[in-house]
Amino acid sequence: MTAKTKDGKEIFYDAKIYMPQSPAYGRGDKMVYGPFRKSGMLRDTSLQPGQTKTETFDIKFPYEDVEKEGKKVRELKAKDMDVTVKLWYMPAGGDPRTGTVNKDKYLFFEKTSAVSIK
Repeated sequence: MTAKTKDGKEIFYDAKIYMPQSPAYGRGDKMVYGPFRKSGMLRDTSLQPGQTKTETFDIKFPYEDVEKEGKKVRELKAKDMDVTVKLWYMPAGGDPRTGTVNKDKYLFFEKTSAVSIK
């Protein structure tokens, strides 16, 4: 997810990775319980078919502290931003932001929305 001001300056970036987790690595390299018990202790971060996944991101608008009439006032530098959300499928990993992606990447979903403060 990327948030940019109207002039193209990036003010926020965050990426989430959804993948299944192996129960063998539940508590490091120690085998405390059997794998049948460890799988219940792990959080499932994979995308399940037919289920909706909701994520929340807190994005701060860029601001600047200035003095007006002897008081500090916080002024917003930009009141509008474009938020772009992309959902990629990369079977062998990689990062589309830095350009280190595999050839096997597929863009499933992309949406850009305008957000503004009035």
